[in-house]
Amino acid sequence: MNEIIHGDFRDIILDIDNDFTIITDPPYNIQFKGYKQEYADNMSDEEYIEMLCWFQCRPIAIIHYPEEMMKYVVPALGIPNEVLCWCYNTNMKRAFRLINIYGVKPNFNKVKQPYKNPNDKRIKAYIAKTGSNGARIYDWFSDIQQVKNVSKEKTEHPCPIPIELAKRLIILLTKKGDLILDPFCGGGTVCLAAKQLGRRYIGIDISKRYCDIARERLKESS
Repeated sequence: MNEIIHGDFRDIILDIDNDFTIITDPPYNIQFKGYKQEYADNMSDEEYIEMLCWFQCRPIAIIHYPEEMMKYVVPALGIPNEVLCWCYNTNMKRAFRLINIYGVKPNFNKVKQPYKNPNDKRIKAYIAKTGSNGARIYDWFSDIQQVKNVSKEKTEHPCPIPIELAKRLIILLTKKGDLILDPFCGGGTVCLAAKQLGRRYIGIDISKRYCDIARERLKESS
């Protein structure tokens, strides 16, 4: 528990306790050049779908672009029981990603957002009566932005997810003490978020360099 493992998750995952929730942002399979020598990102469609099939019948939140979600994730894992939409400001043509959730139900009441109409008399009365600090989060949100090159979160990994996104999913889907597994852990963001939120974690990545980055980040957070 609480470690980063270098290797292919398919050689490792069967040796791990089955009681875990997967939260992961897999390689895009769009021939993205930023991975350099660690991962070519050009598997055939059949190979990529077969890889994702390893997660069938497991609780998982998987982050991907909409087209790839339909092309790869749904053929591999089926129709999700929940879909979240993470929207963000960007100069790129793709300004949101989907988060398909399988085998676990998010508790939207765990994350609050400001009321949209706080001056409404009914909302004011409700806040005064209950002391509520906001409404439950929606199944879409735009308050978490991508990690930019100038961000303090930025590491050598070319495309990390924001730690606040990882924290949100962990809060929505798990409780303290649960085990979080990220089989494509990259720079270790999901594992770092799990550690900060009192969850156990295991990260796996095929790149030794990224595993070293993840271990250093976790060490610095101690």
